[in-house]
Amino acid sequence: MTQPSQRLSLRERLNISRLAIQYPWLTIGFWIAVTVAGIFAFSSLKYALLPDITFPVVVVNATASLPTTTETEQRLTVPIEQSFQNLREDGLDKITSSTYTGRSIVSLSFAVGTSLETATSEVNTRLRSLRLPNRTDYTVTPVNLNESSAISYAIASNQRSLAQVAEVVQKQVLPEIAKIPGIRTVRLLGVPASATVQSFGKQDRSEITIQSAGTSAVRFNGQDVLALDVIKRGDANTLDVVQAVENKISQLQITLPAVRFQLAATQAGYIREATQATLEALLLAIALSIIVIFPFLWNWKATLISALAIPISLLGTFIVMATLGFRLETITLLALALVVGIIVDDAIVDVENISRHLENGEPPRSAVINATNEIGLTVTAATLTIVAVFLPIGLMRGVIGQFFKPFGITVSAAVLISLLVARTLSPVLALYWMRARQTHANHENGTTFLNGYRHVLRWSLKHRWVVVMLALISFGLGIGLLPFIPKGFIPKLDRGEFNIAYTVPLPTIASQELINGSASPATPDELLSNSVATARNLETTVLKSPQVQSVFTAVGTGEGQPNQGKLHVTLRKDRTVDTATVEDQIRQQLPSIPGGSVSVEDIQFVETGAAKTASNRLVGR
Repeated sequence: MTQPSQRLSLRERLNISRLAIQYPWLTIGFWIAVTVAGIFAFSSLKYALLPDITFPVVVVNATASLPTTTETEQRLTVPIEQSFQNLREDGLDKITSSTYTGRSIVSLSFAVGTSLETATSEVNTRLRSLRLPNRTDYTVTPVNLNESSAISYAIASNQRSLAQVAEVVQKQVLPEIAKIPGIRTVRLLGVPASATVQSFGKQDRSEITIQSAGTSAVRFNGQDVLALDVIKRGDANTLDVVQAVENKISQLQITLPAVRFQLAATQAGYIREATQATLEALLLAIALSIIVIFPFLWNWKATLISALAIPISLLGTFIVMATLGFRLETITLLALALVVGIIVDDAIVDVENISRHLENGEPPRSAVINATNEIGLTVTAATLTIVAVFLPIGLMRGVIGQFFKPFGITVSAAVLISLLVARTLSPVLALYWMRARQTHANHENGTTFLNGYRHVLRWSLKHRWVVVMLALISFGLGIGLLPFIPKGFIPKLDRGEFNIAYTVPLPTIASQELINGSASPATPDELLSNSVATARNLETTVLKSPQVQSVFTAVGTGEGQPNQGKLHVTLRKDRTVDTATVEDQIRQQLPSIPGGSVSVEDIQFVETGAAKTASNRLVGR
């Protein structure tokens, strides 16, 4: 008598494990291909501290023959600012400006995600239709604030003057550094007025700029020096650029023994330390996951099948990351470390259920199919729930979205790939590798471990109110500790470096005196001289600290800001206290600046670019 064919249920028809078992070599071949592609994808990923965050800015630099700062502001700065007010509908976020006699610098900050090219074109269009004073010249410069300073060197010589050193550096150093791929701008700062300044154009896409000592000054550990500042492109990898620059400087140091190059500041050291620490944490998480699995399964084959889900899922995730242009940085590495436990969870559930069916005496193929039928929808629902939580994070917009887009998408990709591994590869491997436990010793060891767990579980069930009270007490203590936990978007990091920013006051001159021309405002040279003197006082205080290794001072290096300066303080590796403690100590010791300001600042977690031109409305000469 012919047996009627059994109709597969919806659960069975949705069981992709059945299809994987039907074509085992295709399944294994697919995951081998994913593994190989993942290795290549991993090797192509770049290391960084943070995701590629873009803040589009357009700077307008306008000059005209106007006799006073007040007139310049009224006839040049204000009309330019007003012409851009209705650009806010096109993504304009903020307008800031600086005004000097005959010169205006207007900085337009656009919303995150705004096309820098489109914004620049629109700014140019507005300026062409604007009526400005006769013989007004202006330049429009797009600035990607992600194009930050990657490395800076202090340059000096015991045998030559700074003017002579500047001429050598211009001829033999700047062109060589500018040839390095990934560099946006090479800047030489603090060049003495007596030095011959060369004119450079573009070098293999890089730009060379030089600032003379008339508007800027650079000091290193209390001595006047030149500064070589390398600004990377927004899409360039910081570690690659820094490594290439360091190699080139080492070569140039051999050919230029009379010139001394000293590393003043770099992002690379902290990026290397941060990524290395996170990678080590990731590897530790993988190792601990495997160690935890074995006592519960008490079967090395089952443990191996479950553990294989971790590297294979991560390699598959690397393919997604490489395709989307993500990098190995703090956020994505955190995401990978977070999902290690989730990745292995799906495989454990499948493998453990298969093992149970095998122990009940079912044939391997039947055990695998029945086991995956039972828990397939449950595992899938649990995984999709995780995706439902994290994927919206990857779809956030704005500045926060740029931080967490890689996080949300990386987590979602990892758990989805782990689901595919658990539903396809793990059952196939279980079919060929796993059998019911053969030895009494293994069974007894496993039973001993499980008996201990059962004993704890029984005690908990018999003392339910004790368990509930302990849980409530823990919950209450956690809530009570919340006020004592520091809050903020960015954690306070022990980077071993920080900045001291200061501003010296501009001379206060009555508007009528400026209009009459009877006043004589301070010149940029006078402002710079006053600012350098202030820097010396601050350096003296900072260098007294035994925790400080070096102080790199840049005065007036922001275009048109000779009254402002910044000290980059690097602490010793063998310091006895953390960075925050040193900051507090120095903050209390710094002298005040009458009419000005001085502040101790953490290194910005997100670099906002060394090429920023203007930061606020500033009136002076």
